[in-house]
Amino acid sequence: MLRTMPMDMEGLSDVFKFLPNNPLSSPTILQQSLLELLNEHVSQFSKDATTIRTPPQMYKHLNPFIVWLLGSPAGQTKEQAYALAKAAMLSTGAFDNNTREICAWFFFIPGHSGDHVYVEDTEAEIFQKLSSVIVSFLCDAVSTTGNNLYKYMELLKRYIYDSEGGKADLSPEVSPFIICVLEKCLRLLSSESGSFTIPQKSLVSLYVCNTIKYLLDTQVNTRTLSLLIDRALSEMLDNFSSKTDVLELVDCPCEWRPLKSLLRFARDILHNRFYSIYSNVENVTRSSDSFIDTLGNIKGVLRSEYQSGLVGLTVGFSFSLLCTRYNEILQNFPLVLSISSELLEAPFSVLSSMFFLQSSFLTDVSKLRPEMLFDALGSVTCCKEKEDNSCKGDLDSKKAASAAFARYLRSAPFCVLFSAIVQSSSCHLFEQSALKKLLLDKVTAVPSDHLVSSLCYVMFWMNHASSSYRIRSSDDLKMSSETCFILAEYLVKQLLDKNLSHVPVNCAAEVVEFILNHPSVTSSLRFPLSGDIEFSDSIFGESLGELLQSAKQAVNRMDHHVLNLIKTVAEFVFPMCNDQLSEQVINGRKQISRAFEAMEQKLFLIFKTKFDACIKSMDFKPFVPTFYALHTLIRFISPFKLLELVNWLFSRIDSKNATVHQSKRNDLFVCLHLASCTFDILSAYMGQPNPETTLYSYLGGTETHFDVLLFERIFFQVFEICCRFKLDIADICLLKAVKVVKMHKSVQDPYLSSIMVLSRVVTPIDIISHCLHKVDRTKADLLYLITGTSPLHMSAFGFTFSEILNTLLPNADKNQETSKYSLSDEELTMLLPTALLYLNSVTIKFEGQPSKPFQVILSVYGRLLFGGFSKWKIFVSSSIFEIRLDKLLTASREEFSNLFSDSLLGKAILIARDHLASDEDISKLDWRLSLFNQVCPSNADDIFDCCCGETGLRSLKQPLEFVNKVVAYINFCRILLFFDCNGSESQPLEKSRIQFLRMLISTWMLIVKKFPENNAYSGNIDGENLSLFRFLEFFVMHNVLELTTEIQSCLIKLDSLPFTEQLVKSFLLYRFEDSVTLKMLRTVLTSLSRGKFSCISVIQLLLAHSKFAQSIHSANQSLDSTQFGLVFTPMRSIMTSLVIPRTNLDSLYFENKKSTSEPDLNLLELIKLVRVLFQIYVQQREEANVGDEEGINCRELVYLLLSSYGATCSEVDKEIYNLMLEIESNDKSSAGIVAQTDYIWGPSSLKMRKDSVDLKNTESFEELQKVKFRENIPIDPNLCAQTVLHFPYNGFVNGGASSTVMTEACSSTDKLQIYDPIFILRFSIHCLSRNYIEPIEFASLGLLAITFVSMSSNDEVTRKLGYEALSKFNSALEKCQKKKDVKRLGLLMTSLQNGIEGQWRRIPSIIAIFCAEASLVLLDESYANHSSIYEYFNNSRCVNMKDIPLFSNLFWSSSDKFKLDRLWMLRLLYVGLNTEDDAQIYLGNHIFKTLMSFYCSPLSDNDSKELIIQIVEKACQFHRAVRVLVEHGGLILWLSSIVSSLYLIKCQDQKSAAFIQLPMVFKVVSYITSPRDNIERLPKHAMEQLSELSSNLLKLLVSSFDLIKEESTLCNSILETLTLLLKVSQKREISQPHFTLSEDSLFQLYKTVELRSKTKSDPSTCLALKAVLTTTPPITIRRMRQENLSKFLRWAVATAIQSKPEEESIVSKLLRWLIASVIRGKISRKLIENDNTNSFSKRESLHSLQSWLSSKNEKVFEENGCDDVLAATIFYLLQILGFNHSLLPSAVSALCLLLVPSSSELESLTGNGISLPSLCTKIHCPTEANPAWRWLYDEKWGEISKEISAAEKLDEIHACERLVMVASNILTKKSGFSNFSELKDVEHIYDWERSFIQI
Repeated sequence: MLRTMPMDMEGLSDVFKFLPNNPLSSPTILQQSLLELLNEHVSQFSKDATTIRTPPQMYKHLNPFIVWLLGSPAGQTKEQAYALAKAAMLSTGAFDNNTREICAWFFFIPGHSGDHVYVEDTEAEIFQKLSSVIVSFLCDAVSTTGNNLYKYMELLKRYIYDSEGGKADLSPEVSPFIICVLEKCLRLLSSESGSFTIPQKSLVSLYVCNTIKYLLDTQVNTRTLSLLIDRALSEMLDNFSSKTDVLELVDCPCEWRPLKSLLRFARDILHNRFYSIYSNVENVTRSSDSFIDTLGNIKGVLRSEYQSGLVGLTVGFSFSLLCTRYNEILQNFPLVLSISSELLEAPFSVLSSMFFLQSSFLTDVSKLRPEMLFDALGSVTCCKEKEDNSCKGDLDSKKAASAAFARYLRSAPFCVLFSAIVQSSSCHLFEQSALKKLLLDKVTAVPSDHLVSSLCYVMFWMNHASSSYRIRSSDDLKMSSETCFILAEYLVKQLLDKNLSHVPVNCAAEVVEFILNHPSVTSSLRFPLSGDIEFSDSIFGESLGELLQSAKQAVNRMDHHVLNLIKTVAEFVFPMCNDQLSEQVINGRKQISRAFEAMEQKLFLIFKTKFDACIKSMDFKPFVPTFYALHTLIRFISPFKLLELVNWLFSRIDSKNATVHQSKRNDLFVCLHLASCTFDILSAYMGQPNPETTLYSYLGGTETHFDVLLFERIFFQVFEICCRFKLDIADICLLKAVKVVKMHKSVQDPYLSSIMVLSRVVTPIDIISHCLHKVDRTKADLLYLITGTSPLHMSAFGFTFSEILNTLLPNADKNQETSKYSLSDEELTMLLPTALLYLNSVTIKFEGQPSKPFQVILSVYGRLLFGGFSKWKIFVSSSIFEIRLDKLLTASREEFSNLFSDSLLGKAILIARDHLASDEDISKLDWRLSLFNQVCPSNADDIFDCCCGETGLRSLKQPLEFVNKVVAYINFCRILLFFDCNGSESQPLEKSRIQFLRMLISTWMLIVKKFPENNAYSGNIDGENLSLFRFLEFFVMHNVLELTTEIQSCLIKLDSLPFTEQLVKSFLLYRFEDSVTLKMLRTVLTSLSRGKFSCISVIQLLLAHSKFAQSIHSANQSLDSTQFGLVFTPMRSIMTSLVIPRTNLDSLYFENKKSTSEPDLNLLELIKLVRVLFQIYVQQREEANVGDEEGINCRELVYLLLSSYGATCSEVDKEIYNLMLEIESNDKSSAGIVAQTDYIWGPSSLKMRKDSVDLKNTESFEELQKVKFRENIPIDPNLCAQTVLHFPYNGFVNGGASSTVMTEACSSTDKLQIYDPIFILRFSIHCLSRNYIEPIEFASLGLLAITFVSMSSNDEVTRKLGYEALSKFNSALEKCQKKKDVKRLGLLMTSLQNGIEGQWRRIPSIIAIFCAEASLVLLDESYANHSSIYEYFNNSRCVNMKDIPLFSNLFWSSSDKFKLDRLWMLRLLYVGLNTEDDAQIYLGNHIFKTLMSFYCSPLSDNDSKELIIQIVEKACQFHRAVRVLVEHGGLILWLSSIVSSLYLIKCQDQKSAAFIQLPMVFKVVSYITSPRDNIERLPKHAMEQLSELSSNLLKLLVSSFDLIKEESTLCNSILETLTLLLKVSQKREISQPHFTLSEDSLFQLYKTVELRSKTKSDPSTCLALKAVLTTTPPITIRRMRQENLSKFLRWAVATAIQSKPEEESIVSKLLRWLIASVIRGKISRKLIENDNTNSFSKRESLHSLQSWLSSKNEKVFEENGCDDVLAATIFYLLQILGFNHSLLPSAVSALCLLLVPSSSELESLTGNGISLPSLCTKIHCPTEANPAWRWLYDEKWGEISKEISAAEKLDEIHACERLVMVASNILTKKSGFSNFSELKDVEHIYDWERSFIQI
């Protein structure tokens, strides 16, 4: 209730006045209740955050909260009291919400140890007495500060701000509370009233100084607090004249020692006097007698075991320690520790406080008593859980001292130990791993509210080490810095780990700001420390990798620590708030962004300043650390700001007058290196699937568009440097820049606009000449990218490259002018991908006609490659063939295949194949065989030996390169051996092919032997994470499979096939449980079935395998049923077992991949393999004409199979049964085994077999056999019910009743487990014939129900078995006594028999299901419908086969159970509708009309509606039924009304329930519009109804998107249905109305899907685009707002780019769609404005683009912003498609319509001497301009055009290419670019291409 009260309720704060005087005296439950109430009141108690609002003057009640905190035995009470104590101090207003300082004031109170709860009352009493004076002092100081806040605020301002002349921070990170505490502490120490003893004064002084020193050590700006301490203490001491010089005394009084240490520490920091604490061992003197006497007295008391005065003794000893000098304690340190340990370890807290100010204690102990220290460390790190109590009471022993020291180390706070270690001057301390481990353990145990303070503390000493190192370098400072870094990184991970829920975002922001603004970070970036390695003058002239490696080794390790810490912070802070959107998170992210942006600006400023300084000094060695720092942090910096920095760098150098000398051009190298890195970052960032989740975007980056003009400027500066200086670094940089420009396939939606503009950056053709000069891998890759930029670049490369190759031909003209380029064989090989790209372009351009460049390139490369391949090992070992992706060891099979085929070696194989096809000389068989013998010598054992000469597969250094060579080798050998040679075969060829096959098999055997772990990828060939050698294994085996098929004829001729048995042995040893290998092996053996190998040996090997029987037995483990023996309780109604599966939309619209488990796949393939082997074995036995006595033990095999058989319709059971039948029919010893075991299957068959042997010779064998049968009958009634419900009516039996089981089952049985009807019927006939079970038992098991439904099967064999079983049952029933059950079943049998009109007649499914249900219901009088069914059969002696039994009675039931009756009837209707005949019965009885009407009535409930639509859906699977329902039943309108009712429902709950029916609607629509239903024959009004349905679906998608968006399948189905209906509309005649989407609908669809889709590869996005492209291109697309059109097109392009490949890519379809929209839209407007009825007739005379353009009305081409958007998109898509020549004429027409306002302007942009009319005249009028044109999604609309010559076609291509470049120039100009394509120098290239056309 308190939560609902107002915060400021009058008088409510007075609740604090009722706090008890002695808080701990109250009962614990009362304490907890009170604290919970108070926490609710102040809204404070929370583990995740500290509140800002606190009740006024709450600080006056601090004391009881501290008492609870220190003394409560309950952890929850302590936690609540701690929260209230912090709130009380916060209420003073002095801390400015700085809870870290508040926590520090509690930290050094004796007894405060976080969550520690005192077990003993004595321990609590000791700490209460020790802390009482501190608590009183603290509460008094807090109250004084709260009452005099403004006074102390003014003092703070005067001490800090005014004293610095106004230069100090006006809002320091320290509170005025420190002034009050110091003032009170000095007053206490100076007091002579006697109220406080010297030990109490010392304790208060030590507490105050420790806390202030801790706060000082945790400040970012330590100067502020140091100044405050110095000035405050100096001024206050002046006020106490009698004590002015007390701090200057050598032997300072004990109570003043802490102040003296604090003041000295503060002044050292203030005056930048950094120091290390040195050992005081030399100053250790003999202890005073008083301290020794004290130790002796205490030791005596402890030995006397007198415990009553333990509290006083402990407190007294603690006070004596406070008054003892440090040197005396150090001299007696072992005894002090031992005594402290005996006194409940309470004095350890006092010792820790003393040592915090005297941090040399650990160094001193290590020098005085190293054994004690190391023993203690060993005990702490190795024996944490085991406490050694053997030395308990022995205070003087070394072992006792070591054990006590270990306890002290465990209890000491982290800050005490860390300061002692980090300030040590002893290197050996840093080398102690035990000490480092202890520190990490301490850090792990730091309370959550001290994590940030501990990080600040570590960073303070890290900065101290760095600053000291600048003055005096030493190894101990390096070790100190490394220790600090390890701890700081650990603390950062603890603070920023997203799994730590107690760290809020504001804490993360505080950590980020603290680290990035820390002096250690700033000084490291601004003034990096000198390293141990000197740089060379040309350091920046090295490659980027070498530069970074050198810099990494040379940069000081302390600077490495700083950079790594920044990286850790950035990497951990990113995922914390990824999915949160609260206001607190948003503010925290903004705060973090500002911190990183400030660091970025700071780093840039340092970078620029140092760069300018290095330019002036011409010495860039000092710049290396700064460059390395920027590169280390580069992925956290905006790539767009990096571009600005690169541009600034280029502006600072004079590249035009620069020299190449590396020592003087480091400035140029720096620019290129940074530009190269920036291009990498830019590519990676814009290619992210979700850019907003990248590190940079979280750290403040939100830009999605960048300055493309700036990029162009940098691009051409890099290009100019490339051409001028010929630098490798510049080539690499330019290559990366071009990759950014060509980011077509990976760019994401937010950056698509920028990339579309960047793609038009014109690369000068001169770069081709540059790349062909001294070719290397970089230039070759660059040339490959640039050549594909435009047709002009492609032709220019072909022209230049052909000139070079002409000089290399053997018959080259000696008088021909020598080319200025000289290419070596290696350079030619590197240019091979570009040459192949050009060859493909030439093939398309010349329409497959052989041209001179084509022949020249193939000739040169053929000579080069075949010469190289003849020395395979040497040739492929060249470094130019390296893939350079050795880390890629797992990928999908498709990714591996693409990787190897796209490699340089893979492309070399392709060119070799093409050359082989074009050169008749080398394609001759003798030449190919000769080359094969060179590549593959006859003495080679395997391919590894021939290919790479390596067999140590485990020790490969470059496995990816190795596999690439193997794949290429196999492909090359196949080209040589299987190239088309006009069908000629020869013995040498066959011999070589067989040799190659043997090598492949040996290679596969070697792989499976070397990599047995590949079996872990069993069956995962199509997975995403395939191992490299698993891929190689599959690849080799796949080639074995193909080769055995291709050379099957010659393998059959061989006298023996020994490798077959070797192959099987390797499989059995290494791949027995791999389904993929099993399948391939089966296929190989099938191909070799006619070959000469011992199949019996193979079968024997297989059957003898240790896992064979185990694998076969695993079949029955998958059975759900474990039913054995007869069931005496009759099975309930079958209808109650019905569970109608939800419509699987994935299987409806997408490929339905069966999720068969790997063990099931293995078993299935294993049985298939045995079956194939047995068939081969039978075939070989027949051919050899031998008996089966020499064969295998087939009888035992059948028993094994039968014991694993489940009698179901699963694939495994089908194969098992087929195999058993084949064995029985082909092996005499096995004949009739199934019948002999009484058709008992599964484990029961083993029992039956054993019992049959035991009972065989007994007299009552038959009677005992019957008993055993009844005990082991494996029938499961539930499985029988499922068989009835999901009977495979369309299953057929091949070859008669005794041949095999059904080969086809109903699709609904794929996942459901049902019995195999054929086997179960034979089982039924057998058991009824033998009288093993009674008729009533037969019916109660469900076997009679199966018999009934089998009579409705379409298969005659199944029906005959059903009739036979029914006859046997009827005979048995007649012999039974006339009981009630028997009479009822007799009525059922009589009625059914009377209704059957002919022999073996198929009865309707609805009748069969009704009888099956009745066979069970009649046995159970308690069933609801028992009386109705009994009356039906009692009154009707003949079942009407054309009627629905009891339909009217139950569907329109008026009983009190009317709803159950209706649902029962609906379930019966659903189950009984299985064939076309059943549907006709339903139609004849007007069932569908009744159901559809009832669906729309108010009486219909959700269950009934769902069943009704399921029935309609099932009916629509039948052709005639769906046609009647559409034509006469109003089916489409009914579906449309369902959809419209869904989006009209306002209640979300009702809508959610109704949406369950939506998938069924989609399925019905798919049946209506499926091809088999012949859409053209649907009535005319059906199309209008489908249009209405489509409109309603679109409205539903948009209006109910909030409900649909989480159901991806539902959303996808709506889109698929829309697409389906749009395709149906496309098939209509052009004169008929069509359903299409307007431009507003398109935009609405895009917006709706975009909201849901997280990535462009989301299925919903792809389906939405497919729906868009299926609709007719809208002619009014230009009416859209420019902003909306830009968004829509950007989404469409991004989605098309990332869509899955099809026969025609989605990109191509989108381009056709946009072109059609533009052209048809222009035609439509022109016709409207001209209002000319003869326009169509005039169109027939417009044959060229020029005639069409000249006839246009200028008003049509008014300026419109949408034109530029459309033109840019069309041009970009054309680029992606490589300027596809088939689309060029239409694309050019659309670009001309969009971009050219007048013909004169177009002519001015084509170049001098080029006429626009002459270009346009050569281009034919676009097909889209034809009035008869229509849009087709799947293919281009074909227009019968005039035959044109090859020369005319080439001229048209040339004209289109020129106009495309003109369009590019126009778009480039509009984008603001300054570089354009030059068209004046291309005429000679076009003339060169024309010369190849044969006229």
